Amino acid sequence: MGRFLIGALTMEQAGAALAVTGHGSVRRWTMQLAPVNAINAEMLDAFEAALSEASADPAVAAVVLDSGLKVFSAGADATWMAQTVSRIGVQGLLTEFNATMDRFRAVCLRLRQAPFLVIAALDGHVLAGGLELAAACDLRFCGESPGLRLGVPEMDLFGCLPSGGGGAQFLARLMGPSRALEFILTAKPISPARGFEIGLVDRLCPAGQAGSAALEFAGSVADKAGRIGVSCAKQAVFGLGELPLSAAMPLDGVLHWDTMRRGNFLTGVEAFAKRFASGAAR
Repeated sequence: MGRFLIGALTMEQAGAALAVTGHGSVRRWTMQLAPVNAINAEMLDAFEAALSEASADPAVAAVVLDSGLKVFSAGADATWMAQTVSRIGVQGLLTEFNATMDRFRAVCLRLRQAPFLVIAALDGHVLAGGLELAAACDLRFCGESPGLRLGVPEMDLFGCLPSGGGGAQFLARLMGPSRALEFILTAKPISPARGFEIGLVDRLCPAGQAGSAALEFAGSVADKAGRIGVSCAKQAVFGLGELPLSAAMPLDGVLHWDTMRRGNFLTGVEAFAKRFASGAAR
């Protein structure tokens, strides 16, 4: 297993935003920007570099995103916001904040469009921009830790949408429009169990075990499907799923053929045929 860092020289250095470890065809990205993994320029630098590195490596089929802190992420950097208001006023904050959020929105879109599976492993509070980040991932595994909360409090705090990272769009696609709207407007955090009920959480895990469960699942998917199989599945579900059925079906056929031609199908069917011929599959 290899280990290296995006955004720092060594894992022990203070200020390192994202530790990256290799697990075969799976990368583990661990946010560790104390105290709350704020979505700021340093964190976005780290994500942009990690996304570029993993996208350029055709062996990477899955990524698990987790946190080395007690919180997954609490969103925007509150300290920076307060300091910026003091320095240049609220209008100045608005300009600088929107520039940062434009980068955040691009990172979230890259996560969803990445040619590999991205699983958010949630073993601590997931709030505001942190929830947007989790919602942009392909799957969310969440530990049932007592007191763990998921929420978008922006409407309560600022009277605005949780859309710095496109959160309203991802939440609407996860929960359905009406349920997402209620969640955004209520602006109250919910438990992992409630998150599972409304479609925000895909798998509940014992407390503290979301990361290990996500790694196990990611490894299994990577072994079976590889980069090509995963990429085509994401395109079929997320991309074509937004098209009318009549338009999606021909493109689905193209993806299916591409998966069989370039993915693991040929070696898999060859192994299956041998087992069948020997009677193992009868």
